[in-house]
Amino acid sequence: MVLLETADNAVTAAAVIANRTPQTLSETAKRVYQALLIPAIENAKERGYVNPSRVTFHCAAEIISTSLGISRMSLWRAVQVLQADGLVDARAHKANLSCRGNRVRNTGSVWQVRLFGNKRCRLSYEELRHSWRPNFNDEVQEGRGSHAAVKAARARNVTYNSTLKELDLDLLLKHSVDSKKNSPSVSSLVSNTPKNAVLEVLLDVTAARPGRDTVQKVDLAASALCTALSDHASVNFYRLLVWNCLRASQRNLNVFPTVYQMAVRARVDRVENFSRKGGAVFVSRLKATEFWDEIMRT
Repeated sequence: MVLLETADNAVTAAAVIANRTPQTLSETAKRVYQALLIPAIENAKERGYVNPSRVTFHCAAEIISTSLGISRMSLWRAVQVLQADGLVDARAHKANLSCRGNRVRNTGSVWQVRLFGNKRCRLSYEELRHSWRPNFNDEVQEGRGSHAAVKAARARNVTYNSTLKELDLDLLLKHSVDSKKNSPSVSSLVSNTPKNAVLEVLLDVTAARPGRDTVQKVDLAASALCTALSDHASVNFYRLLVWNCLRASQRNLNVFPTVYQMAVRARVDRVENFSRKGGAVFVSRLKATEFWDEIMRT
């Protein structure tokens, strides 16, 4: 494993990681993967991630192809190969453009790139709905978006380069790396170490004071479950679950530690793609416990 914090720079780390790809990859596919690794590594450093297995970021496809000096068609052919191997996932990202009649327009693409491990890249719903370009409308109006950057790069007669040493790094990193203050808050952007701290509110529910404090703790716990399991549509069910667990604790049946541990496990399974529906896995495991019928009768 290449420790990102000890690598000389993102280009060096990207080269080491890319060299571990299958020999069957074409030169272009390997070159595209290595180029995508650079902003992935830089974003990981900027956000404070420590050796993440996969990193997600936003960048327009034309920025990447222009940085490499290849056509968009060549880029997407290479991306299809990388997607088939699970090294990359990419989807279009859309947003409302108020200066154009509030029409939905593509802001670019969301990319997930694998750095370590064997888990396939797979973008989540939260990653796709995240506001990656909150100033998209202003950028379009002021002519400082990716299209303007590509136009300026093409004016410099960017051509195909045979090595990444000639990659237009300035263009690539300027339009793909988030600043710390604007870094995404999506919980699944890094998938090596799930952040379970938010779930710990489950362990504090029984200590809440009767009345409004209890209601707030229950709502917070339900929200934590929704976020951890990526199951926001089931907030009412999780609220009921927490209330029932609280009532059970008043009968000397404290199941919150067990529920907490099961939620942590389901979250890890979801983040690492062992399961696509964290909520369904979590509930199915709860139903297999001895206390399920007892708490749901409450």
